[in-house]
Amino acid sequence: MNKERVKAAGVAAEFIGNCQHQHIEETAIGVVLGSGWGDTLEFEEKIEIPFSTIPGFKNLPTVVEGHKRTLIVGKIAGKQVLALNGRLHLYEKPFSKSWLKMVRLQVEMLFHLGVKKIIITSAVGTLKCQPERFSRLADEFWKAGGTFPFPDPELQVGDIAIIDGFVTVFAPIMPLWGDEFCSADETISQNLIDIALKSQGDLVIAKKTGHAMLRGPQFEGNKYDKEILSKTGAGVVGMSMLPEAYIASLYGIEILGLGFVTNGYKEKHSHEENLERAKSASAHLGEYLKSIIAQM
Repeated sequence: MNKERVKAAGVAAEFIGNCQHQHIEETAIGVVLGSGWGDTLEFEEKIEIPFSTIPGFKNLPTVVEGHKRTLIVGKIAGKQVLALNGRLHLYEKPFSKSWLKMVRLQVEMLFHLGVKKIIITSAVGTLKCQPERFSRLADEFWKAGGTFPFPDPELQVGDIAIIDGFVTVFAPIMPLWGDEFCSADETISQNLIDIALKSQGDLVIAKKTGHAMLRGPQFEGNKYDKEILSKTGAGVVGMSMLPEAYIASLYGIEILGLGFVTNGYKEKHSHEENLERAKSASAHLGEYLKSIIAQM
C-alpha cells in the first residue's frame, strides 16, 4: 500500500472525526450516492461536511449536475452511516494524477474512519439480453429451485441492478498504483447481494446482473456500442462504480453495487432525464436502501 496515500487518508479521516466532535463508530456503514441517489436517504443526527473543506480535496470544483460532493454523517435504521453525497468521477479529469488521488481518497478516508461495508450506487443503462446470457440465467434459476414462470432477466427503466460482477475490458485506467494487483471478481460480497435480493418489496424490482464500465463522459452508442457490450453478458452499463469497488477491495471492505436503471437500451441518452427519473423514484430507492442498511 502506498504510504503517501495511507497518510493522506489518515489526515482526512482525522479531520472528519474532529468535525463538531463527531464520534465515528467502528460499525459505521459507507454509502456512495451516485447520480439520482443523492436525495434518497433520510438521516437522523445528521451533519454534512463539504468535500472542499476536507484535507486532500482543496479547491475542488463542482462540475457534474446532481453531485453535491459532501460527506454526510448520520443515523439510518439505528446504524451510523457515512455517505458520499456525490462522487468524484474518473472521466472528469482522466489525465490528472492529482484527480486520480482524490478519486481514491474519497473511499480510503472511509476505511480509515472504520468502514468495513460499503454500498456503491449509480445510474445505469440497460443492455439487451443475449441468448447465451438468458440460458445461463435460466440454468442458475432452475438449479436454485426456481419454479415456473422464469422471470424476465432484462432490466427495465425504474428497476435496480444488483451488481454481481464487472466487465473491465472497456474501462479506463483505474486509480491503482504499482503492485496493487486486484481482480474485479473479488470486489463484490455475495452476502450483501443476498441481503439486497431479500430487501426488495412491492415497489422495487431488483435483479442480479453484470456491470460494464465505460470511460465517459460520452454515452455509449445505441446502434453499435450496446450491441457489443450486450455480448459480454453484462445487463447494464455505466461510467462509475468500478473505481470505488477496486479501492474498497484493496482495504478488505465488503462491497454491494446497486445501479438504478434510468434508460433503456433503445432510448436516446440524457443526463438530465436520468436525474429526473431517479428523483421521481427517490422515495422507493430510499426505503430500499434503508432496508438493506438495517440488515448489514
